[in-house]
Amino acid sequence: MVTTRSRDGNNTDPMEQMRRLQDQLERQNQLILQQQEAYLKITEELKQLKEKQRDATDDHSRNDDEDHTAQNREPPRSPNLLPFTEAIMQAPMPDRPPPQIEKFDGTTDPEHHLRSFLDSMAFYFNDDPVKCRAFSLSLKGEALEWYYALPPNSNDSFRTFAGLLKRQYVSNRKEATTAAELVNLRQEKDEPLRKFMHRYTEVARRVKGVSHEFIITSLPNCLKPGYVSESLYAKLPKTMEELQEKMNKFIKMEDQRHFRRKTDAATAETKQEGRRSRDKNRNHKPPQKPAPTPYNPQYNRYAPLTASREKVFEKALQANLIAAARRGTPDAADGAKVCRYHGNQGHTTEECRALKDRIEKLIREGHLQEFVRTDVRRRDRSPKETRRSPEYTRRNSERSRDQHRKHSRSRPQKRDPTPRGRIDTISGGFAGGGASSSARKRHARSLRSVHNIARNPLSMSDIIFTDEDFHAPDPD
Repeated sequence: MVTTRSRDGNNTDPMEQMRRLQDQLERQNQLILQQQEAYLKITEELKQLKEKQRDATDDHSRNDDEDHTAQNREPPRSPNLLPFTEAIMQAPMPDRPPPQIEKFDGTTDPEHHLRSFLDSMAFYFNDDPVKCRAFSLSLKGEALEWYYALPPNSNDSFRTFAGLLKRQYVSNRKEATTAAELVNLRQEKDEPLRKFMHRYTEVARRVKGVSHEFIITSLPNCLKPGYVSESLYAKLPKTMEELQEKMNKFIKMEDQRHFRRKTDAATAETKQEGRRSRDKNRNHKPPQKPAPTPYNPQYNRYAPLTASREKVFEKALQANLIAAARRGTPDAADGAKVCRYHGNQGHTTEECRALKDRIEKLIREGHLQEFVRTDVRRRDRSPKETRRSPEYTRRNSERSRDQHRKHSRSRPQKRDPTPRGRIDTISGGFAGGGASSSARKRHARSLRSVHNIARNPLSMSDIIFTDEDFHAPDPD
């Protein structure tokens, strides 16, 4: 049977659509009549053949005639039959076209489409063959291709066909909403009450088998902590109407509060904008930029390098000795100069003072020695060190020694566990006070005892001067 698929016409007249559907049904009826006529013709030919074979007396011919009759008892099946039986396809159709519903393309819930189709057919013609033949008009796309791929004469009722449709598109079925989903709903921190109540009521409508009391008592736990949840805890509504009325009041209060905040913010912004415009008109001078901070070098003397500072930075970066210190580009900076250490513009890597101090610190820690010039004498000093007086240098060295002594006394010294040498000693015997233990103990006590030894004072004769000693000899 040749069928004509209906095309979607979104911009056509409804009467035109009904006329097209009526034409399709009429063509189907004509094809069915043609098949019936062909079937009657074949049956008549079979009857004539049976009469000719009945006159034959040959047993072999009689057996062949019976086998041939048995093979041709069933009517031939046309390759163009739809997936319904011939009894369904021969059922008469109503004169008016079936109702128009949203077509099923295989991507939505099949049960929802079946319910919509049956509801529409209940007002049209609630007959099983009519529903079977009219269902193809509610399909499109992939679902229509699946319909025509079904084997012919495989469905004898609409119930059987509906079961095939559900099994084919079972993955599109929506799972039923449980009460646990309603209880686990939570209002977000910045979610408006109106939006949350819309979500809550939508989930509550999908949950089956729960009472209104369960919906009311579960709401305070789903709300965020605050005045609304506390008010519901204090006095729960008894009916859904009372709950709806109470929540509408809270929603109006929240909307009014948000409206006041927006109004106050707009007023404050207007005042601030007016203040800025007045200040701008009052003083046309551009704001002065803060003076740059003077550079204070971290070290008095920097080791001379054998390569550029950028190359030393690359080596230290590869050895994980240094990390790039990202900074933003200051205003009015020279875009032609780029610093790889700071990742900004305004100065080059060679001019970067922070990188200079960082490299000097690594050199003093023992790193990057391959970039230090070895032919420079130690006596080269910076101007700051040459201007210091010897007295200042002496006091500074004494102060450094005192600080070093304090630090050495305050913290324990770390000893090297590796032995530097070996010293052999002799204990006991005559060198220790004697051969016996008592003699050695007595010798040890004598070593520990301290005696006061009387010291004789040194005597010195008096020196006396007389008058004669003051007499000067006469030079004459």
